Amino acid sequence: MNSSIRIVVADDHPAFSDGLRRLLEIESDLKVIGQANNAADVIQRVRELKPDILLLDLRMPLQPKAEISPRGGLDALASVDRGSITKTILFAAEMETPEIVEAIELGVRGVILKSAATESLIKSIRSVISGSCWEIAKPVPSLHVLLKTKREELNNRKYGLTPKELEVVSAIVRHSMSNKDIAHHFNIAENTVKKHTTSIFNKTGVSNRLELDHFAREHKLPIKDVF
Repeated sequence: MNSSIRIVVADDHPAFSDGLRRLLEIESDLKVIGQANNAADVIQRVRELKPDILLLDLRMPLQPKAEISPRGGLDALASVDRGSITKTILFAAEMETPEIVEAIELGVRGVILKSAATESLIKSIRSVISGSCWEIAKPVPSLHVLLKTKREELNNRKYGLTPKELEVVSAIVRHSMSNKDIAHHFNIAENTVKKHTTSIFNKTGVSNRLELDHFAREHKLPIKDVF
């Protein structure tokens, strides 16, 4: 049975990615199955390959041949389905605390500087795979404390919405799906979707889909990609 940890490396510098691949694959249990050099590629690779680990650079172009975005990695992470098996480790030449906090909100499991020794990166991969978190080596609040705090904040942001109602919100806000489309996607009755929508409107205090879209974005509801 193959027990290799399957990895996608996302960095806009091919020489760095290739070198990192060679260093990682020295380890018998690590295998790089794909590379990406922009945010669009990251989303596609994760959806297609379903890696165990995504090593994600913080700063990268959003599209091929585009300028480097200072938050390209975070934008890619925001579009990756959080329900997937992939666990993300964010790495960069430098990171500020607000960026780390946002990354945690988006589900990142580890943060590490590119200047860290290869053995530290390898250890972080194994640690994250085992279910732990990995801290960046700089004086910021403990990643575990940040995770706990952010989880509490996210729970408070749900406004009493059930997991299924949050999925409906996601379908409306992120995909502009009609009630009929939502019913088909989740294999439920259209009348059930209408009941969910009414409940969502009542709990959030909005009266239509446009207001729900504004509310979800303004209050950062913990919604995810339903595809």
